[in-house]
Amino acid sequence: MSRPNLDHIVILVPYDTLHTLSNQLQHHFVIAPGGTHADGLTSNKLILLPDGVYIEFIAFAKDADPEQRRKHRWGNLKENTIIDWALTLPRESDFLAIQQRVLDSHAGFSYQDLIAGGRKRDDGAILEWVVSAAKDAQTDAIVPGYLPFWCLDRTPRHLRVPYEQSDLTRHPNGVQGITSLSVSVPGAQLSNLSTVYDAIYTEKGSTGPEPRTWHYQVPSGSGAGRHSLSLSTNEAEPTVTLTFHGDRPGQVELLPGLIIAVE
Repeated sequence: MSRPNLDHIVILVPYDTLHTLSNQLQHHFVIAPGGTHADGLTSNKLILLPDGVYIEFIAFAKDADPEQRRKHRWGNLKENTIIDWALTLPRESDFLAIQQRVLDSHAGFSYQDLIAGGRKRDDGAILEWVVSAAKDAQTDAIVPGYLPFWCLDRTPRHLRVPYEQSDLTRHPNGVQGITSLSVSVPGAQLSNLSTVYDAIYTEKGSTGPEPRTWHYQVPSGSGAGRHSLSLSTNEAEPTVTLTFHGDRPGQVELLPGLIIAVE
């Protein structure tokens, strides 16, 4: 059975910011063109990383219907922050086993059946995939980012994520990939969420003090970086944070106030 790969990290930005990213980040990253999603409600641009993971900057259309946006799982979240993240699998058929393991863990969460999605690239190419997000015991959506959502390709992944094109992944700051991802959640949910992560990865997380830790793979198969996924508590402001690995350790400011460490 295929093991899950880290697929992408989602950052919500205002519409105007999305269309000025290339200028804002030109000294740090190459910005890859994205496109408009099939529902016409959102569009995106990408930072493709050599390890096959990518950063997705997503924005709601300037003329988006307020009610439609409110109903969207990301529509009420804070802009200029990391709001969600996704895992993927080489084969869609392997998802059913993971879905069942999570259900059998009796942690109070489940993954919905796969829902078709897609977008049209700026060059006209049509991309198709399916997604699944986590629900709680009342079948209500949970806070995005507490658990990964799934994004599984029905068209070849290299069309959605052309990370093997070196002109799109040779970044001025030398960033090569994502070395770690950290998720902080309310303490009351830590144990049950940890159980779900154990079900996804079919191996126990750390049983000692926080953070609980698992290890992910990346689409390129690269072993560079720690590839650690950690879960801890933060009652004040649950967050998702990431750390890059690259040639020049330091920090990079992706957006005003969103500073990412580079190891």
